[in-house]
Amino acid sequence: MSEESVIEVTEKKSILERFYIQDGYNFAWTLFYALVGTGVFVLLSMVPMPFTMVSLFKLGIAPALAVIGVVAAIRGPLAGFLTGYLGVVFYDLAIRGTVVTMTLPAVGYGLLGFIVGLATYDLTSGRSLIKLSVLSTVGFVFTVLIVVAVGLTVESIATLVALGFVMLPLITVGLPSVMLLTPVFARVWHALVTTLVSHLRPPQ
Repeated sequence: MSEESVIEVTEKKSILERFYIQDGYNFAWTLFYALVGTGVFVLLSMVPMPFTMVSLFKLGIAPALAVIGVVAAIRGPLAGFLTGYLGVVFYDLAIRGTVVTMTLPAVGYGLLGFIVGLATYDLTSGRSLIKLSVLSTVGFVFTVLIVVAVGLTVESIATLVALGFVMLPLITVGLPSVMLLTPVFARVWHALVTTLVSHLRPPQ
């Protein structure tokens, strides 16, 4: 199915269908995708990733961030939001043993998944994968804004600290990760599913 056909079909869907919650069966699968995405996010977040510090700039990758956009692209905005939100909440509980700032920063990561999930994608199309990359970048910009805003207002950290030790690392590590890794992970997922389905399909 071409990307134009996917968009045409999606435009005819109701809100519930776009969120994949139109019935109990689809709602259960949406929660399943969100929970699996949350688990993968937490596991990848716990894996130490190499990085380089150049002054205040932290250069590296964060593959866990790409999981949010991939789940959103596959299963819509609700699954994407829950993956980002619950992923950060459970990671904070696992690493810090507490919920950070009333889970408000986690809402920012959930918004990343929500924004990505609002669009439709043909994971076999290069143009569609570019769209996924662009929307992941836009969504992550909102994530950064929310995390920094929470730091400045709720946590009352100094402006220079928020800019230098919160915003800069998020941008230098997060933006390249969501921009480059999200479409790559999505394409790999699609290839794996296609291969699995072809092997499970009974011979004609």
